[in-house]
Amino acid sequence: MTQTPPVPPANTSPYPIQEPPHPPSPPAPPQKSEEEWAEPRRGWSVGRIVGAAAGVGAIAIGVAAVLFPRDGKPQPPAKKKKRKN
Repeated sequence: MTQTPPVPPANTSPYPIQEPPHPPSPPAPPQKSEEEWAEPRRGWSVGRIVGAAAGVGAIAIGVAAVLFPRDGKPQPPAKKKKRKN
């Protein structure tokens, strides 16, 4: 006895059994030589400048929090007074 159930001959699957052939892929672009890749970049990018500024700001806030802690308990917000009409 087989493991697959019997299938009527007119019953066809809506999905293909084999994948259709693909069109040929375009040729790969020419590779750059190692000498072109070895050139160093000049200057800073905008992302590095923004990242450096954010890092310096975070460090400054951390140092300020350690050096100047808050004194006393925080005050609860003032209650609103009811107006008499």
